[in-house]
Formats: sequence, C-alpha cells, structure tokens
Amino acid sequence: MRSLLLATILACLQTAAIGQSTTVGPSIPISYDIPPGLENAISPDDYHFLVDTSIAVIAERFRIDSVSGGTIRLAKGQELGGFNLDNLILQCAAVKDRTVWPAIIRDHFQKIFSSVEEQQKIDPSNYWSVKPYLSLRIYPQDVIGQHGGPDALVTRVDLEGTYTVLMLDLPGAFTPLAKNVFDGWKRNKADVFRTAQDNVDSQHVEKVSKTTDMQGTQLEVTVLGNEDYAASYALDLGKNSPELVGDWGSAIAIPNKGLVSICKISPGKPADFVKFIQLTYPYIERAYQQHPQRISDQYFWYYQGTFTRIRVETNGDGDINVIAPYGLGQLMGKKP
Repeated sequence: MRSLLLATILACLQTAAIGQSTTVGPSIPISYDIPPGLENAISPDDYHFLVDTSIAVIAERFRIDSVSGGTIRLAKGQELGGFNLDNLILQCAAVKDRTVWPAIIRDHFQKIFSSVEEQQKIDPSNYWSVKPYLSLRIYPQDVIGQHGGPDALVTRVDLEGTYTVLMLDLPGAFTPLAKNVFDGWKRNKADVFRTAQDNVDSQHVEKVSKTTDMQGTQLEVTVLGNEDYAASYALDLGKNSPELVGDWGSAIAIPNKGLVSICKISPGKPADFVKFIQLTYPYIERAYQQHPQRISDQYFWYYQGTFTRIRVETNGDGDINVIAPYGLGQLMGKKP
C-alpha cells in the first residue's frame, strides 16, 4: 500500500509532459522516454506509471541518482549500479489490468533484492562457495549487445545468434557471473560450464510427448516446460534426455527460456523433422514473439552435442520449405 500511495502522489505531482525529462525533488532527473525497441509494447502513460511505481519501491532500499533510457540508476557507493526496466515493461504490458501492476512491480524488485541479499552471503572469489549456484541462460546476441556486450560476461555460443551465459541462480533471480570474478578462479572454462550444466540438469523439467497425425504420418512431438530452466536444459539433451534424441539427432526449437519443442530424427522416419517444422512453425513464432524473454525463432539440428541451424523459408502463399543442414543431408543420403 505504501508503494502504491507514493506512486499515486508522484503521478499527481508530475507536471512535465509524458516522454520529456523532468526532475522529482531537488536531485533526481527523470526521463520518461520509452526505451528503444519497446515503443510498441507500452503506452507513454503506462510507462510513466511503471517508472513512478518502480521508483517508489526501489527508494525504500536504495538512493536513486537518475532515470533514463529504461534504467533506474542508483547513487554511487551502493551494492548495485541500477535496475534495467526492459523485462518489467514486457511483464506488465502482458497484463491488461493496470491495477495489478504495482503488485507485479513490487514482486519483480523483491526478487532482485532477495538475490542481492543471498549473493552477499557467498564469497564470489571462492569457486567452491559459488559452485552450487552456477547455472546457464541463453540470450539473443542483440540483447547482450544492448546491455554492454559480452566482454564483461562469461559466454559461449551454442545456438547461432545467441550467447549462452554463465549465471548465478540465486533465490528469486538469476544474475550473470562477472568475467573478472571468473578470471580470478583460474579454472578451465569448459569445466565450469559443465558444472553449471550439471546443476541445470538436476532441475525438474516437465516433458510431454504427443503423437499427431500429419498427412498420414504419425508424428511424435515432445515439449519441455519450465519457465526458468527449459531452454538451458535442452542444451544437454544427449545426457539428460537421451530418449528424446534419435539415431540422427533431433530437430529442436527454443523460442523462449521456458519452452522447447523437439522431434527425433531417425533413419526409419528421416522426413519427420520437416513435417515437425511445418506443423509447429506458427506456434513457435508466437511463442517467440509474445514472450518477454525470447531466445530464437529458428530451428536447429541437435546431433552429437552440437546445434546447427536448419534453414526454413516461407513464400508468399505461406508454404514452408525446410532445407536440411549439410551434415544431416549426408546422413540421409547414405545407403542403408
């Protein structure tokens, strides 16, 4: 209630035009310009409300320096530098009833606050202290680029157009592991990623398989679901879910962090992956476009631990053409 009341007071006192810069109090300059790329996700009035409500929640614990470009920056000398609002914008925009936004906003920041408190309990310079919290997240390369680039992070590339980022899985939030912390461990990068993947593999991820008749063919499609772990779990299918990998691998789509769709590829049914893509293409596109934490709208061939993009082309009539990767084409061309 306190945060909502304060947000309402701030909104009433706001005299500057929406989308312009103003100053609340003697020392906090605020720009209400919507972050680039999100102009169609939220209206200026709604963004104004989101910023003011976020300020009210954050000000309960931190001193705020300024707000601009979708980031609430904190005054120096505190444990955090600031809060980016991009994900919060998408979370709130997905809920039409604005009266519940204050609860969403408070919950969002409380999770971050809890994560900070947990992080303060561990010694980041001590690998063994951090090891149980190691995890992985996949992000589009353009998203990483918009937030300072990969140089300050520990990354590798598994899926074309994305980075797999070494993370800390703390209560209520995931946070990237800083590269300078990792460098101080003097440990092999592949070994640390393996440890993080093992931690992900230990999580419960729902697996649902369904057989669908498509043009006379019985097509088995499996969906993995877990809002925090499904995508990074899928990076290790050969180890954590060998039953989902055919003799020739699998076709796989990872549109967002919480959803994965899979079709096994085998010599007995080599064309199933084409029908799988044609069947799921509209669904995967929606799952990518409508989720606040997208990963990729592409399909990939998973084979012997490696992901290769499958070229998918559509024409003006809506026909979907699938082009097998070179390696898969070679397998399919072999005589039995």
